[in-house]
Amino acid sequence: MMRKLRRFIQLLGLLIVGIFLGGCQSKATTEVPNEIRIGVLNTPNDVAVARQLGYFQAAFPKQRVKFITFDSGVDANKALLAGGVDFATMGDTNGVVALAAGIPVQLCWINEICGANEALVVRKNCGIKSIHDLIGKKIATPFASTAHYSLMVALEQAGIRDQVTLLDLDTQNIVAAWQRGNIDAAYTWQPTLSQLLPESDVLVDSAALAKTGNSTGNITLVRQEFAQQQPQLTQRFIEVLNRAHQLRQTDYAKTVRAAAKQTGISVAEAKLQMNGTSWPGLSAEFSPKYLGTQVTVGQFVKEMQQTGVFMARQQTISQAPTLKQFDQFIWKGGLS
Repeated sequence: MMRKLRRFIQLLGLLIVGIFLGGCQSKATTEVPNEIRIGVLNTPNDVAVARQLGYFQAAFPKQRVKFITFDSGVDANKALLAGGVDFATMGDTNGVVALAAGIPVQLCWINEICGANEALVVRKNCGIKSIHDLIGKKIATPFASTAHYSLMVALEQAGIRDQVTLLDLDTQNIVAAWQRGNIDAAYTWQPTLSQLLPESDVLVDSAALAKTGNSTGNITLVRQEFAQQQPQLTQRFIEVLNRAHQLRQTDYAKTVRAAAKQTGISVAEAKLQMNGTSWPGLSAEFSPKYLGTQVTVGQFVKEMQQTGVFMARQQTISQAPTLKQFDQFIWKGGLS
């Protein structure tokens, strides 16, 4: 899987060159688009709430808002590169891949910070009491995800990164492998976790790793061309999602119901997933704690840069972007 990811990044580089050369032959337009295309995850987040409650339609009355669901950040990055979407939500590790590959995008929003909704679990009564006890065991996780990164950090902190067998499985296959007894542990997220937890114990979750300076989260990227040509629409997009963040603070029950209805899951399941995340909100996002200010690099950005260093060390990206590159990666229009 690591070789596949490196090959994917190499191909992205070639595609970027082709798109750039092709783009030089046409003039950029600043006309207001008739359509705004948004790549989404089918998860109970701020985008789901805003869709269900009609926030996008209210904010963009002159545009058709089109939503495209992606199963992975890899597919979302491909769509951004090809110009198939204007915005796309993904795990921050795939945001690091986008920056490292030179995809012309910028990070404009943190949808949610991962916490107890992502965790490393092991079977009950299996004799595994600590991460160190995983030596020689099989651990499943979806590669190139926030869970994968968190797992690698946890293993490295315990000094056993090369002493376990890692399996690249999507969430559905993790459940199947767990039920068959083919794996000893898994680092995954809700709602998969709830299917494993009745017969498992949590060794560590993403909230605990965040306390050691290894935060992860879901973020939204915007095509750089769109952000440059349509800064007002980009800002309006952020304000739509901030409206969902504000609703979570003032009426959590309504937020959960909206997210559940939009994603087609039960209210109880939506609440379980959302309880394990935090939504920063506009004032916090563009502050030293998260995306930073005009003069200060945000802590979340610094941790993303460290993620890049880690991924380069794991050879999932060829070279880690610098902190300056990460700071330039942030769309600062949200500060105006």
